[in-house]
Amino acid sequence: MKCDDPTSGIEWVRYHPRMPSSPITTITFDAGNTLLYCDPTPAEIYSELLSRHGRSVTADEVEPVFAGAWSDLQEQTPPGIDRYNSRPGGEKEWWGAFLREVLARLDHGASWRPLIDELYAAFSNPSVWQVYPDTRATLESVRDLGLQMAVISNWDRRLPDILHGLDLTGWFQAITVSAIEGIEKPAAGIFHRTLERLGVGPEETLHVGDSPLEDYEGSKAAGMNPLLIDRAGNFAGNGYRRISSLGEVLDLLS
Repeated sequence: MKCDDPTSGIEWVRYHPRMPSSPITTITFDAGNTLLYCDPTPAEIYSELLSRHGRSVTADEVEPVFAGAWSDLQEQTPPGIDRYNSRPGGEKEWWGAFLREVLARLDHGASWRPLIDELYAAFSNPSVWQVYPDTRATLESVRDLGLQMAVISNWDRRLPDILHGLDLTGWFQAITVSAIEGIEKPAAGIFHRTLERLGVGPEETLHVGDSPLEDYEGSKAAGMNPLLIDRAGNFAGNGYRRISSLGEVLDLLS
């Protein structure tokens, strides 16, 4: 699960890459930071709940701690191994370990057990997730072109319900979630399972996501056509086929 505030006022760099010569019949999308984002931010949600359970903390205090703990816990499982099934007790235990790490780094005295239940419920609520302004129009246009669509996401088991609550489920012929599959991007297996369900080959499929490793390199290794959505222009000049908004997918297809 990834979520950042996309509204940073950054001037985006537009880049129109060339598409492969093979006809594209299917597009798969990452979820977080591609189709949707978290608002309020995770740091804001954590700071509010932590402040209810003890010492008051601000989102500015929590944000770097959250990012550091997220990075360190991800490194505890090799790329492609599903993090949420890596601990006895599954995803709730993974999030509990993450919360304990955040509390330790903040030197915050809150009890993690009641807090994890509140946080888990908070992030399960579709109301904290926002759909990017370009998402629905892009999905509608892609559907009008007669292309299949699917979601491939490194997320826990809550994602299908979140997508349903945001009225996004109906756009997709498949929703593949790492915690349910037991495998994560960038492993080729999670991409191939989705393609098998859709009945298409990798060479006719475009994958759009925001992670250079998980989405771009992962789908490329699976034989698909990778496309990096780089809304903030962080990866200019790195050799990726990239776009700055979902609407540019349509420009490529045309």
